[in-house]
Amino acid sequence: MIAQAHKDTVSRFSRITGCIRTSGGAEPRKAQGYIDKQHVSYESSKMPIDYKNEEPVAAIDWDEFHPTSPYDVYVPHGPPRKKWSIVLGLLLYLVGQFSVSLFLPPILIAMGIITSSEELGTTTGSITAGTFWLLNVANIVSIALIIAVVLGFYKERLSSLGFTTNKLPKALLYGVVGFVVAFILAGIVGYPIQQQLGVDPTQEALSVSAAVPGLLPIVFLSGVIIAPIAEEIVFRGYLYKAFRDRFKPSYAIVLSAALFSVIHLELLAAAPLFVIGVVLAYVYEKTGNLMAPITLHVLNNAVAFLFVR
Repeated sequence: MIAQAHKDTVSRFSRITGCIRTSGGAEPRKAQGYIDKQHVSYESSKMPIDYKNEEPVAAIDWDEFHPTSPYDVYVPHGPPRKKWSIVLGLLLYLVGQFSVSLFLPPILIAMGIITSSEELGTTTGSITAGTFWLLNVANIVSIALIIAVVLGFYKERLSSLGFTTNKLPKALLYGVVGFVVAFILAGIVGYPIQQQLGVDPTQEALSVSAAVPGLLPIVFLSGVIIAPIAEEIVFRGYLYKAFRDRFKPSYAIVLSAALFSVIHLELLAAAPLFVIGVVLAYVYEKTGNLMAPITLHVLNNAVAFLFVR
């Protein structure tokens, strides 16, 4: 009788949250769960009762709860966002990237900072220092848009993007080990292209940029520092969670990695970028800390930078 009442309580709570399920159909030991009061108010006094102690079950910290057995109740890292959050995140990233290229050059010309768009390479297709400064501004705008939506629209904390000090040593270790794995796998996948065309597909764009005299410092700042941080906030911190809210981890990892590869618009590097994207998403899934994929990404780009110097 108690077991049936317990099961009914879990069922009701599952319908309220819309995000609790059990593994393998097994009955959970406790109907644990908590929704941030900014999304849905569900006070501990209204939590299901632990029938043994007859006390409210302690609320779950979304960032800390990880099931340890098939009998635990599975709870995602945070409340699921809207169904169109994937499209919104992608649009925000693209808006940040392209709006800067469209609107910033005329503003800089009007202010007398530059004399023409050619100094930024936006009209000629040439690579200049201005090109990389423009890219840096675009990445910063993309980050700002994503954070603004997460804090202002979804009313979430920065921890929902993976900004946390929890398990930091583990995150750094996963980042370093993940880099070694990604470097090996991407090298294997890209080897046939390198043999056929005589160019490393993962370093082609960086090689062209680094070949321009005087650009090494800005290339390093842009490619090794700013771009990895921006892309991890967007693709792992935001978009991976959006996929993770809709699909199980393996599907979310593959889908986010495919999007990461396609968005770079580098056909020859598509396969290696996909492999790197899979490892980036995997280390984030295992740690829940954005420092893991950021560390991996920074190391990957730093090694590529050293090779093309």
